[in-house]
This record gives sequence, structure tokens and C-alpha cells, in this order.
Amino acid sequence: METSMEITTATISQTDSMPADLSEALKLATKDSHELAENSEFMKNFQKGQVTRDQFKLLLDSLYFIYTALEEEIERNKDHPAFAPLYFPSELHRKEALVQDLEYFHGPGWRSHIECPRATKKYVSRIQQVGRQEPELLVAHSYIRYMGDLSGGQVLKKVAQKALQLPSTGEGVAFFTFDRVTNATKFKQLYRSRMNTLDTTNGIKEKILEEANRAFQLNVEVFAELQQLKTQNQTQGVSMPSDLSEALKLATKDSHELAENSDFMRNFQKGQVTRDQFKLLLDSLYFIYTALEEEIERNKDHPAFAPLYFPLELHRKDALVQDLEYFHGPGWQSHIECPRATKKYVSRIQQVGRQEPELLVAHSYIRYMGDLSGGQVLKKVAQKALQLPSTGEGVAFFTFDRVTNATKFKQLYRSRMNTLDITNGIKEKILEEANRAFQLNVELFHELQTLTSSSERNGAVHSNDTETRRRIVAQGQSVLTGANQHPPKHSDDLLTHGQGLRFAVLIGLVVVTLTVAYYQYVW
Repeated sequence: METSMEITTATISQTDSMPADLSEALKLATKDSHELAENSEFMKNFQKGQVTRDQFKLLLDSLYFIYTALEEEIERNKDHPAFAPLYFPSELHRKEALVQDLEYFHGPGWRSHIECPRATKKYVSRIQQVGRQEPELLVAHSYIRYMGDLSGGQVLKKVAQKALQLPSTGEGVAFFTFDRVTNATKFKQLYRSRMNTLDTTNGIKEKILEEANRAFQLNVEVFAELQQLKTQNQTQGVSMPSDLSEALKLATKDSHELAENSDFMRNFQKGQVTRDQFKLLLDSLYFIYTALEEEIERNKDHPAFAPLYFPLELHRKDALVQDLEYFHGPGWQSHIECPRATKKYVSRIQQVGRQEPELLVAHSYIRYMGDLSGGQVLKKVAQKALQLPSTGEGVAFFTFDRVTNATKFKQLYRSRMNTLDITNGIKEKILEEANRAFQLNVELFHELQTLTSSSERNGAVHSNDTETRRRIVAQGQSVLTGANQHPPKHSDDLLTHGQGLRFAVLIGLVVVTLTVAYYQYVW
């Protein structure tokens, strides 16, 4: 069932397996993103009827700002050939309906009672940027919002009416009511057919799919913030914890749950992982930690990070080199390449380190505390599943020889973090960056799984991973940070049959590191 939000965060399917129809391509490319948004704590509670009037008002407030921006940009571009066929203001536009609902809940002076939260402002800014610079991408925002609202409107309307005891005559839920659409199924068919007539050549389709996933992520961030605001209201205005470590725990709760609810973790706990899958994971981690530790070295004396500089105890690059040498052999550097989503993760770490080093706190804390907390558990699972030596070869990444007492070290790390001299504005940016780091990991997981699944759907399960790696880097050149860069070369590592099914388990390894490892043990 589609709900009022039809988007999340998945990587785009391979161009060669993408459906020709834009509507079908969107459905496929945003499947994982849709599920992530639908499984957010805010939306899950709402669908269960666990919503108060204040919470519902917060949602309407945010939707008002979002739809005001969207419909202003639609009006601006209503005659643009990249959008004109989808211009249905009478049937779809929601701003006026939201005004009715806001008047019902807030009263005649409703405009003075609503404010635009930070995540909603970010969403609004993106819509405005798209409308003014790349109007063809309005297709993504329009389709996701309106088709989601139209599809799930009646269900959510009934939930809200029952939970909030609203009048059956429709007051307070005008947003979910489409009076000008007499047959929702036929209208959606018309809308999709119109969309499929758009000229999406020259890479425009891929950009629309990418924008759709971006829109889902913006929705996820809105939900997370609304959940946080809801929690604050329920505790009578208790503000964000003063300790940065506690604030991080609270602010990333939804991100944690999104990752924890995936199938990846459950599969991994069964020990279903092959050597080749594990090697692909180590390859990506090498690029990520190389970038992270280069930026940490760059900023080791920066006051916003210096107290958290523990290279001997925490740094993982050298351990990953040991593991890569074990699995790939002495020439391991010529066998590894950087997938597109990993490249995106690396680029963000580099940008942070060079422009906003205070945000390295978020990346460092999430990665190292997660690795340190769950290291022994993951090490044992990998050793058993892959029949690795009990002496530790192949799992150096999960071994912290310089940390004699993990619990005490984590306490020290958190206490150091809580002494950082940062303003409330910087703290909020660190919390936002932590959620962004989680999202970058999720995108990485989806890309690796999508690439593998796509190969199987096309009947292209190869006896070695050369073609898979070619597909991985087809959308972006491999990235090696530091002085030693190597051009992509072929790999002779074998991939077993049924890789697509088992690859989800590989991804679980990272998910567990960032979820079970990070939360179950860190806290």
C-alpha cells in the first residue's frame, strides 16, 4: 500500500535493467527508500493510531510549508515541457486544503502559531532549488507527494479521524480528501501515462530517480525531527540533553531503527556470508576509513576534534590492510575498486574534514564506537561462517589490541566528547551529520545489494567478480585517497552461485556494526 510518503533512500538500479516507463522505473528505484520512510517511528506510530492532536498539528504545519513551496514551483513551471503534462492544480494541489485544516486546529490566527522546523526548511529549500534550476526534477517531487497522498489518503484520513475523534464530515482532514478526483485508480493511471510521455533522454531519467530517493530521505528527516519535537512536547519542553553523547543517542534513534528493521541484520545473525561477499565489504570499508583517518590526521590539533584523537587505539586502516592482504594476497590494491555509494560517503567525509572539521565528531563517534562495541561479536560470527583461523587472520578490523577495557575506553571517549566547547548551533549540526552518516551507510548497502540482484535478474551470474566490479564503477571512477592511487584492474575472486540472496547478509555486517554494535553495546 502506498502511504502519504512514497520515498526513502535506495540507489538507482542499473541503467541496462531500468524499465523504459518512468513510472515503473521510479517504483523500482525507490522501493527501499519507500520502506525506510514507511518504517520511521513517526509514521509507524501514526499508522497504528498512536497520534495526538498536537502531533498531528505538527505534521500539518510542516506539510503546509512543503506544499506551499512545491505548488509555487509548479506554478512557475506549469508551461515547461519537462513538467507541463503533469499540471493538475484542481485535482491535486493541497495548499488550500491544508489551510482549512490549520484553521480548524489552530483557529483563525493559525499563521502566527506555526513555525517551520529545520528539516522542513531543508526540504523546502531543495524544492525551491529544483524549481528554479532543474524544473525537470519537479517530476520526482510531484509524483512522490501527490501519488502517495492520493493513494494513502483515505486510509490515513480514517486513522486520524478515529484517533483524534474528528467529525465524520471531514473537518481537520481536508488534506487527505481529493474532491476533484472521482476515481483515484483511473486518475493515477492517467498521471503515470502522462509522466511516461515526458522526454527523459540524456540522463534525465537517472536524475529524476536520484531526486526521488533524495526526496524520500528529506521526508525521513522531517519524520525524525517531528518525532523528536513530539518527544520534547510530551516531556513538557525538556530540551535536548546537554551532553553531546546523550544528544546523539536521542537524535539518531530513528536512523538506528531504520537500519535495525532491515532483513540484512537478521540474515547475518544466521551466519550466511561468503568469503567473496566479505571481501567486498572490506574493500568499501578500506576507502571509508582511509578517508576518515586522513581527515582526522588533518584536524588532529583542531579544538573541535583534538580531544577525540586516539589513533593508536582506534584507527582501522592498517587493520584493514592486513585483512585485505589475507583475502586478496600481496597485490590487493590492484583488486579493489570503489562503488558509487562508497565514493559518495568518502566525498562527504573529505568535505567535512576540509570545510567543517567539527562535524568529524559525528563520523568518528558512529564508526569507531560501533566497531569497538560490536567487534568481538562480529568477529566470532565471521570466523565461524568463513572458517577463519582462531588466531585472528582476516578479522583484524574487528580487533582492538590497544584497548584493554572497551567499557572504560568508551566512557573516556564519551566524556572527552562531552567536554568539547561547541555552541548549540554546532551541536545541532553534529546531530544532523550523524543522521547523514547513517544514511550514507544505508545507500551503500542498497547499492551493493542492487548491483548484485540486478546481475542475477539479467542472468549474469559470473564465475568471477570482474563484471560485477565493472558494474559497480560504471557510474563513478574508483577513488583511492592518499598518495598511492591505483587504476582499476580485473579481479580473479570467485563469486558463488546465489550471490544476490546472500549478499544481503554482507550488508548486514555493516548494519550490525552501526546498529546492534553501536546501540546495544555502546549505550
